[in-house]
Amino acid sequence: MKDKIDLYKQESSTAFNSIPTDEITKFVNLIIKAYIKQNKVFACGNGGNVASVQNLVLDLNMHPFVSEDKSSRNVERNKFHAISLWDSGAAITGITNDLGFEFIFSEQLKFQASRGDILFALSGSGNSKNIIEALKVAKKIGMLCVVMTRGIDTKADEYADLVLRITSPPSEFPGHTGGNNNNFHYEDCVSKISHIAVGLLKEYVSNEG
Repeated sequence: MKDKIDLYKQESSTAFNSIPTDEITKFVNLIIKAYIKQNKVFACGNGGNVASVQNLVLDLNMHPFVSEDKSSRNVERNKFHAISLWDSGAAITGITNDLGFEFIFSEQLKFQASRGDILFALSGSGNSKNIIEALKVAKKIGMLCVVMTRGIDTKADEYADLVLRITSPPSEFPGHTGGNNNNFHYEDCVSKISHIAVGLLKEYVSNEG
């Protein structure tokens, strides 16, 4: 078991390091510019990625704007905010029932998003139908599209302004090999990139104040 744990730690590090720092920097700069311009950040994903979406949205909406000891708001908040496209069970089930599951994100963007907003779309394969539909609509609106994936030459690439891609070798750790290859490490990397963006936005907001 110890060998397997060490394997996971090594593979996870390799996976994260396979994402170019320059690309992560671009993502952070997009988030900071969205804050400056008071744009919105929409996030979506499926399965386990929903938890990552919710964590990112909560952190972006709260963490940069409170004191380090979390006792008070320490900066004035502007209209920048993040939105999870999974927040409304009524919207998800209603759209699924009336139009189909592949449209659960795109239909919400049509009446919530504006030009200049960001769509952060999570898809391990890069080919999830509801993610692709969301990207299509986002591009028509004039949003900036960021995709995080472990897939190569994906359908999402066609619509993305920025791709955060894991390109590490196939995993040997149990539970996420084969068609689900590197998925554990992919989800770990989503969390790490989210925390980097939130932390650096907090630094920017604090210095601005």
